[in-house]
Amino acid sequence: MGLLQQHRERQKNLLPLFSPELRAMRMAFLKGLWQMFLVFTCVFWISISFLYGAGYDTARHMKDARFIFRNFDSSPAATNISQMIIKAFEPEGMVTLVDHTNDRTFDSIEAIKHAVWVGDSWGAIVVNEGFGDRLSKALTEGADYEPTQAVTLISEESRHFFKVMIATKSIQAALTALEVPFSQMVFQDQVAQGNTPASIIGRANPQALVLPYSYAVDNIAPYHFDMSMYILSVTLSLCMVVGSFIPSNMWKTIEEPFFKQVKIPQIIALRLVVNIVWAIFICIQATGIVFAFSGPTWSPNAGDFFGLFGLFLLNTFAFTFFIDCLQNWVHPRFLLGAYFTTLFVDIAAAIFGPELNNHFFRITYAMPFLLTGISMRTLLTNGSYAKFNYTITVVVLWAVFWWVVSVFLISRKARLVRAGKLLMSNVPPPLGTDSHQHEINKEKSPAVDSSSEPDTRAQSQTPVSSETTPGSSSSNSMSSAAPGSASRRHEVSGSDIEIEDM
Repeated sequence: MGLLQQHRERQKNLLPLFSPELRAMRMAFLKGLWQMFLVFTCVFWISISFLYGAGYDTARHMKDARFIFRNFDSSPAATNISQMIIKAFEPEGMVTLVDHTNDRTFDSIEAIKHAVWVGDSWGAIVVNEGFGDRLSKALTEGADYEPTQAVTLISEESRHFFKVMIATKSIQAALTALEVPFSQMVFQDQVAQGNTPASIIGRANPQALVLPYSYAVDNIAPYHFDMSMYILSVTLSLCMVVGSFIPSNMWKTIEEPFFKQVKIPQIIALRLVVNIVWAIFICIQATGIVFAFSGPTWSPNAGDFFGLFGLFLLNTFAFTFFIDCLQNWVHPRFLLGAYFTTLFVDIAAAIFGPELNNHFFRITYAMPFLLTGISMRTLLTNGSYAKFNYTITVVVLWAVFWWVVSVFLISRKARLVRAGKLLMSNVPPPLGTDSHQHEINKEKSPAVDSSSEPDTRAQSQTPVSSETTPGSSSSNSMSSAAPGSASRRHEVSGSDIEIEDM
């Protein structure tokens, strides 16, 4: 009964939410909500616009996808189909077809496949050797004939599945559109040689006469190439969020006592060790998840495990140090907006890739998420799109750069906190607080010893009279319950309620 009575007595000293004395606190709260609404509205539109814009109107930049063209047959029929193919890819909206027929850059189909495999070219169109002879025998002698042996479309979808698939589909449509015109050309050539339509039909293989040309698609990517997209969009996101954001939020809530009582180099070393240990712990689990759900088409080994783990870890380091910089620089009210924007930009880079994007969105070429994904594709496909030296170097440079910047920002924040110019979570002390006034007095009289300053702390902790008003009793009870909290609050004119700076 005594505890219930004490609770009722305490409740009598509390004020209703809409009481006049709390007007300043309500206005500060509404101001914070309004700022959050504006900032996150901008974050929402910017993030979604970037995500949609990165995948918009890919066909407009289809010319940036370069394909090799090579004619390995010198017959008139091969020359005719070569000219028709090259002409079909001249209009805008088609891939760029680079003709290597008259040079010896690619003297074999194996050399062409290697160029496509390592990523120098998106694919290739090859007129196969012997195409003219096979067609001539089928037309004049009725020999067996397979139209798809005429042309081969070489693709490598592990380079970037969505983009290569779009380019490959456009090429297939263009090649299919040439089947009827080429059939008409072949029949007219037979008539021009003095053959009657009846004699042509009587001796020719019907398959060669109706469909003298077609193509086959040779995808040289391993069957498990599609695993890279799932790992890229899901597992890397998991490492980024859990490995980067969580330690950042932890530091944000506990760092002020460290800044006030621990040496700065030791704080920096502690944060580095904790971030590294946490990233290792998360990335080992992420690699285990990939292996657990690898499916029947991929048989990974120990080298694949450590390779994936290293790529996960390097990507997480780059983001951890970047998020550390944001945490030490951005106001906590807007931190989540910075996190979301970063995440959406990198997801857009991973899903859509920059190769066929509008030029503005090709800034994602510099994103660690994309670069790590390229390295991962190379690992998953045993060497395809080999850009290891470039991608890993750039991600390492990003990680080192953000770590150096983070060290500077941590040191700066520690000095500001110790000087009383910055409170926890990057919030500066409001005007009129004891800490702010103390700094002003120190600047005005730097020669005065700090021991000669009046002890205001003792005065702020004097017993409160029981005859005070309810408003002042509430205020004083809050200050006595949290010693030192005066540096976080300020008096509002026209009210005896102390509110926290928003």
